[in-house]
Amino acid sequence: MLSHLSKLLAPLLVFAAGLLPGEVVGRPRENCLELRLQQEVNSYSSKVGDRVQAVLIAPFRVDGLDRIPTGARVWGEVAEVRRVGVGFVRETAMLTLRFTEIELSQQERLVIQSQVVTIDNARERVDSAGRIRGIRSTNTPGFRAAGLLTSLAAVDPIALAFSTAAFSTLLRFSEPEIRLQAGTELLVELLQPVSLAPLPPPLFGLPEPLPTELLARLPYRTRTAERQLESDITNLIFAGEAAAIERAFLAAGWQVPEEINSATRYRTLRAMAENQEYREAPMSLLLLDDQPPAQAWAKALNTFAKRHHLRVYSTRERWLDRPLFTAAATQDISINFSRGRDLFTHVIDENIDRERGKVVNDLLFTGCVEAVGNVPRPWVPEQPFNATGQTLITDRQAAVLVFNDCLHGKRFDEPVAAAPGPHRGNRAVRIARQTVLTFRNDIYRGSLWYQGASILTQGFRHYRRAKTTFQPQAGPTIIGTAPKKPKLAGDPATWAPPLVELSLQAGLMIFSSSSIGAEGLRIAQPHHPDQVMTLRAAKRVVPAFALGGAVTVNQFRWFSHELGFGYQRGDFKMDLDGVASVVEQRSGFLTRQFSYNALVHLRPKESRWRPYFAVGPVLQLVHLTDAPFTGARGLFRFGMNNVGMFRAAYSFGSVPPLEGGGIFQTGLQMGGGVRYRVSPHWTLRFDYRNTCSPRPDLLRKSLEPQILPERLERGKIAQQRLSLGFAFTF
Repeated sequence: MLSHLSKLLAPLLVFAAGLLPGEVVGRPRENCLELRLQQEVNSYSSKVGDRVQAVLIAPFRVDGLDRIPTGARVWGEVAEVRRVGVGFVRETAMLTLRFTEIELSQQERLVIQSQVVTIDNARERVDSAGRIRGIRSTNTPGFRAAGLLTSLAAVDPIALAFSTAAFSTLLRFSEPEIRLQAGTELLVELLQPVSLAPLPPPLFGLPEPLPTELLARLPYRTRTAERQLESDITNLIFAGEAAAIERAFLAAGWQVPEEINSATRYRTLRAMAENQEYREAPMSLLLLDDQPPAQAWAKALNTFAKRHHLRVYSTRERWLDRPLFTAAATQDISINFSRGRDLFTHVIDENIDRERGKVVNDLLFTGCVEAVGNVPRPWVPEQPFNATGQTLITDRQAAVLVFNDCLHGKRFDEPVAAAPGPHRGNRAVRIARQTVLTFRNDIYRGSLWYQGASILTQGFRHYRRAKTTFQPQAGPTIIGTAPKKPKLAGDPATWAPPLVELSLQAGLMIFSSSSIGAEGLRIAQPHHPDQVMTLRAAKRVVPAFALGGAVTVNQFRWFSHELGFGYQRGDFKMDLDGVASVVEQRSGFLTRQFSYNALVHLRPKESRWRPYFAVGPVLQLVHLTDAPFTGARGLFRFGMNNVGMFRAAYSFGSVPPLEGGGIFQTGLQMGGGVRYRVSPHWTLRFDYRNTCSPRPDLLRKSLEPQILPERLERGKIAQQRLSLGFAFTF
């Protein structure tokens, strides 16, 4: 599953703009203001009545004509705010912004009534009344999955300790407070019509027509790198130096995506599971005319599920004495299941023209574009599909932008006022909030049945949606080229160092000298306290099997942290010396371990072979598994009640080991092993671990009422584990 997550198609979304010949591309929605905040607003520190300033980033249109130009300042206030705080009162935050004035000139302001419709690329939602609703931290995919698995592990306290620690290491608790930083973009609808004269036509037309024969030579259809499936349509053409284009996108607030490797795949998975931002998330590789992108750009806010992004490709053409580039711009709007390809994929808004307009408006705002226009391309298919099978709706035009040197581009996120205060509280507040919200969730929604039903319902809903919307195109593509087979893994020298390893192991348990010693007891008979028996119970444990798993975090180059869970089985044999009526007793001897090990490697984490030493503490639970003991008579007829897993898990302090209870112990684990990285995502591992702990007094604890104070013998037990396994590696 995780290997597929690394191939998330970074596809396409967009808002549409009808483009007529000679018009400026990228028109905004009718009767709506596209605003960009110029100061931070958050639910934790903002107060009702706080002033909020924004700027118009696309012309305001009425009846198809521009009425207010880009760059106009807009004022509003915080109308309502509710913070989560510590979490006793509410689980989600709420924030309402009301914009009331637009600056038309230095002497004139227009009073408006408005309502926020949406926040661009945000994890928060806006309800029908314009209130911005924050997320519930305990409703993220990662928290829900962790809750389900932890509920399954709750039947075993050792497994519960391991799962809780592992999920705390791998996943963060999502912040529930709302934070809208300077640069956040909003769509605001006017609730009442305004009467304004149309603006003069813009003077951004192209200095000369782009030659049709030159335009026809530019490739327009991208392909996936592995299967050669046709994907995005190019919808932008840039005339300018590569450095100027780069400066313009940086000024407009776009980021360069990171490369796809183990570390970025892990960050991608975390961002998706936590519903958190990952602004530099990698993009899938799409080729144009068999060439990779010269530049790639993305713009996101606070969620991995939504973002604007585009790929810029070099061409061999020049125009206006400038090199020509072409680009495919799309916007991701959500994540869903994909049938037949990657397990998860981004969903797109199929109208790609509006994303074209978004890019144009962002670049115009920086002042780095000196001319813009659009050109028709009648040879582009009317409704092509991308690599996931979604239809792309387009007017088949491309926006052409001519860049200046962009040495003084206007930044998108220049604040005009300081932040209202902290956006989430100090560390003590965050710890208290996480504790309270988790407790509230466990009370309301913590049952295994609730979580399982919720996940199944959501999964079925996504599956049904994916059944009709995600059907990969089979066979040749529309231009008749058969898909190629996937490429093999690249040179190991290019693999990113492993960040996290999720491993499973199986092997053999060996107990020191095949024995855990003898337990000597002096027992007074219940009805005859003056009659005392001295017993010596000789105990041996025969080697058996071991299963386990571990989470390894390679935080440093030579050192790692590892959390492990082990299920270790032996065969327990016992003789009672001097009692002829008791034959050898047999039972399963089970140890469940939760361990932390510090790993010291002999080679750096870039190496494929990594020998290591390990040492760390262990918490273990020891008990006997089979019932009843047979062959005993009278006083020595010990029986184990089949009390079930829950009693066996949580009653060890009160239930005798011979009746289904067990013994908690701490110990020290030492050992070593070697890892060999087979591929970027798979690692083989051989491990040896030796756990030293006190010898469990199984009989003494079971016969406590009849035992006299002195105990005849003491000892220790050594559990040695040899295992072979594999690890999924990020």
